[in-house]
Amino acid sequence: MHIMYIDESGDTAPITQNGKRFLVLTGCIINEKDRFDIESALRNIKKKFFQNEDVEIKSNFLRYANPDIKLYSPLKLSDREKYNNLETEITNYLRKIPVELISIVIDKPTYWKKYPSQNPYEIAYLHLLEKFQKFLKSKEGLGICIIDPREGRVDKTFIGDTLEKIHHMMRWSDGDMWKKCPNIIERLLYSTSESTIGIQITDLYCYPIFHVLEYNKTINEYWRFRDISMPKLQKNGNNLREFGLKLFPMETKKSLKLFETLS
Repeated sequence: MHIMYIDESGDTAPITQNGKRFLVLTGCIINEKDRFDIESALRNIKKKFFQNEDVEIKSNFLRYANPDIKLYSPLKLSDREKYNNLETEITNYLRKIPVELISIVIDKPTYWKKYPSQNPYEIAYLHLLEKFQKFLKSKEGLGICIIDPREGRVDKTFIGDTLEKIHHMMRWSDGDMWKKCPNIIERLLYSTSESTIGIQITDLYCYPIFHVLEYNKTINEYWRFRDISMPKLQKNGNNLREFGLKLFPMETKKSLKLFETLS
């Protein structure tokens, strides 16, 4: 059994309302046999630095834990050396654990030119589920999906029921935009980030992918993407664009530095 934990970076807000250009929906796939060891290792890091195995670690909490940054973080440390050690341990942990990533990137302005009334989260989920089905079929295995059903940077909006309808349809029938996904079992399962280590891990991988696209950087201009997220993205041979990283719509790909440097 494989578990795909799902989280997003970016938002679904219009650009005119200070929304981001990109919405990135990432699935982090973990084999059930590895789940306990993956969770235990992160709990040990949390206990070492925060004396609390259940504290939530997210990408922005971690970045702002740096004492040199004035922005608030519930993980804020007062010693720069301790922060550096935390950053090193988290990086080594994320590089070591046996996971695979699928990321769907929606260029919202381009998407809304074609589909002005549609929620980009829904098309992102559709593409993500389709790629998870292909992964499961290649492994001759079954899988479940777990998502934090809240979306939004500050005021969280419950989006789970809408996604569950898409999830249910894709499991049981072909559609105009998708093929049936019989290797995905059960309904879409909900769990909040603060109580689910798998979703916290997904967030730590997802933000670097968002960052390198939103700020139009090359692979080498953002080390967290180069060293942490990119090695975990699924590849078709050596080409991760064909499997692990999908941009939709494709029209603006040539303007993005990341896609110029991907092989």
